Amino acid sequence: MSETQKKNFFERLKNLHLVTLIFENRMASMIFSVIIAVIMWFVISITIYPTTPVTVNHVPLVVDLTGTAAEADGYSMINCDVEEVSVKIEGNRSKVGTLDSKNLVAYAEIPNITTAGTKNLSIVVKSTDGTEFTVKSITPQSVNVRFDKIKTVTLDVVPDLSNVESAEGSIINEDNVTVTPATIDVTGPAQIVNQIKNASVLANSASEIGAATKLVSEDISFCDANGSRIVADEKSGLQFEKMQYTIDIPVQYTKEMDITYQLRGVPSTFNEEFLRKRLMLSADKVTLAAPDQSLSNTEEFTLDTIPLSSITLDFSKNYNLEVPEGYENLSNINTVNLTLDSKGLAQKDFVVNEINIINAPSSHTYSVVTGQLIVTIVGKAESIEQLDPKQISVTVDLLSMQQGGDESSSFSCVPTISIDNYDDVWAAGDYKVIVNASKTDQDKEE
Repeated sequence: MSETQKKNFFERLKNLHLVTLIFENRMASMIFSVIIAVIMWFVISITIYPTTPVTVNHVPLVVDLTGTAAEADGYSMINCDVEEVSVKIEGNRSKVGTLDSKNLVAYAEIPNITTAGTKNLSIVVKSTDGTEFTVKSITPQSVNVRFDKIKTVTLDVVPDLSNVESAEGSIINEDNVTVTPATIDVTGPAQIVNQIKNASVLANSASEIGAATKLVSEDISFCDANGSRIVADEKSGLQFEKMQYTIDIPVQYTKEMDITYQLRGVPSTFNEEFLRKRLMLSADKVTLAAPDQSLSNTEEFTLDTIPLSSITLDFSKNYNLEVPEGYENLSNINTVNLTLDSKGLAQKDFVVNEINIINAPSSHTYSVVTGQLIVTIVGKAESIEQLDPKQISVTVDLLSMQQGGDESSSFSCVPTISIDNYDDVWAAGDYKVIVNASKTDQDKEE
């Protein structure tokens, strides 16, 4: 026997001895039996059951419009209500047994999309590596996908001052409040973008505003034509650049003033208060706003200067509130009516035959050409009833007269009419008196 043969013989004896030891050890025998059983089960399974069902969870869902009619018509996916699915598949045991969510992908089947809105689409599952299998079930079976065309609009940004209050004695000039930047570009689904009518930025102030103020805010919102807020979140699909807005708020100073008027041509003996109590204003106060505190010392707003002679028994007149430039009328009162309350009053015509001249220059001799005047007297009824025409004084005051030139001339004057012993009646109407002037003899000699 050669050396090689001897060596092989002893190796076989050694292996036989090892096997013998294994079977003689009970624990080792059990382990060996299990291994053999597993191998036999695997062989039988492959031979008798070549396919097997597998459930895979967390398979991601994809909505792909590439190459579809929806893409050609300009539609995009806005959102969907499913992100992943669970799928039960069946296939070759050796191939599907190792599949997981990384090897599978779920697709939404895209039909011809011709209108915007939410569509319910079926879901299919495929492998990413070409592994073949049969889909037994998908959970959920369908997905709701919202489609729309994407549109971009540029909106003016307006201030929202609902959280801002003005201090006492001032008012925010809302018409002149400005926002910077003044516009914003909004992109999103056409159905939602078309509803947006304005964009507003909310101004917040910790205290009342009493002077011109700048506020900074990032709180932008969008509203429809009815003022309802459109929520700009991920679900709506609206996109816009988030930025800081500066809100410039000008402030006006306000003042409430009494509306009043002036009376002109009032005799010194007349009781003006008696008449004012009977002149009724349709509005007695007005509130003005100014860009500064120039109104602080002003207590009255004067309508006009009214001649006493224009006030008859049926007197009623409208006056426009002429607000100075740079000021604003906050009362929304543009016209005020002034009416005489004629209760207890009367009106009567009197013939006056005596007309006097006073303060005549010495260079001329003056005489009244007008023989008499018919004067309308208005006032307290009792006084009118008792009034004697002789108590009516008609006077022509020539204090400012500068007569010269012609030896004689005639001119007209507006007389002053007063009533003696009565302070509650007055002359109404327009009167003219013709006066003749001639040079004195002394002036002629010179």
